[in-house]
Amino acid sequence: MSLNREGFKFLAYLGISALLSLAMWTLILVPDYLVQQGWSAQKIGWAMGVFFVFALFSQIFSGHVADRIGNVPTALIGTGIALSGCAFYWLALWWPEAVFAARALHGAGASMVRSGALFHLVRSVPQNLKGRVMGYFGLPGFVMMGLGPAFAEALRHSWGMVGVFTLILVSFLAVVILLRRLPRPLAPKGTRREPFSRAFRESFPNLRPVIFFAFCFGVSLSAWSSFLAPTVSWIGAGAVSAFGVGYGSGALTSRLGLSQRLDRGRNRLIAISGLTLYGVGLGLIPHAAHAWQLGVIGFGCGLSHGLYYPALSSYAAQRFHPLHTGNAMSLYMSAFGLGMFLGSPLWGYIGNQWGYLWIFAAAGLFVVASTAIFVISRTWPRARRLIWAYTTREAR
Repeated sequence: MSLNREGFKFLAYLGISALLSLAMWTLILVPDYLVQQGWSAQKIGWAMGVFFVFALFSQIFSGHVADRIGNVPTALIGTGIALSGCAFYWLALWWPEAVFAARALHGAGASMVRSGALFHLVRSVPQNLKGRVMGYFGLPGFVMMGLGPAFAEALRHSWGMVGVFTLILVSFLAVVILLRRLPRPLAPKGTRREPFSRAFRESFPNLRPVIFFAFCFGVSLSAWSSFLAPTVSWIGAGAVSAFGVGYGSGALTSRLGLSQRLDRGRNRLIAISGLTLYGVGLGLIPHAAHAWQLGVIGFGCGLSHGLYYPALSSYAAQRFHPLHTGNAMSLYMSAFGLGMFLGSPLWGYIGNQWGYLWIFAAAGLFVVASTAIFVISRTWPRARRLIWAYTTREAR
């Protein structure tokens, strides 16, 4: 019976991760919808990016909230916030400006759900397995990177954007059902909690290199998550789906295969170096002339993402402060969200000035440069001391 219960809990975690990712990647067609409403690229960038700034602040404080009231209650609160955002998605069908409120509530709520569920899972495993478990929690997200755009295109073809927005509502209702089946361990009564400011000071120095790199990757990924649909719309139906399916397939291929040998020790640098392929793929997106070409490019990008994610998560878990695991995990995950928030309007500005071609060229160069900086700083001690001068402790 105990084994069955533990098995259900693990499947529930994966199901929650899948539903959150489905809700996120189904909305990849929103920028194309906003283009049809006459929005500029930079305004679209802000609309897409607001999701991540609210997710950022929610992520930072979710760890502290989870320490106080428990992981599952934190996730349930987040689900309620996200569901309120669904109403604004529907309102955006008549008043497009409502997308800003919808994205803000969706981002804040989804971040609380993800934090609560992930903290609940990670705290149940030994320290040396935390990075790998975080990688498995993100595994369904790679699947939904492929299925989400395909569902979105099918729903838009049949029912328009109202079908896309309804799927978001259904996804979060399913999350509620799964969360209510999980146990709800609360924080021990009477336990004195450290202030968030102190937890931040004690967690940030050791996470500085990882936070920098997660931020840079978020900036780069925001280029295609915000502007893929309008960039390839001229190819026709199936273009976005082809990239998504290729991306998800590549990520699963590496995540279930080679990445399990590259998420420990020095091998992690090999996995992270694979993001060079990601940068090349970004640069090639505007040059694709057929859907199958986007599928091949997506496969290469997903392959490198599937290697990078568990390797960097392993680095992060190695640096979590033992007394502030929740807050340390929030900082790590929030860095990616901050990059997505700032990247979207940045690429939108570049798109307004020079066109979509330069969005992807600049994003590709950015991810290659940031990868080189991180790998060099971890390989050569002198470079590490120069780049991370204020890192107080290095985890080998």
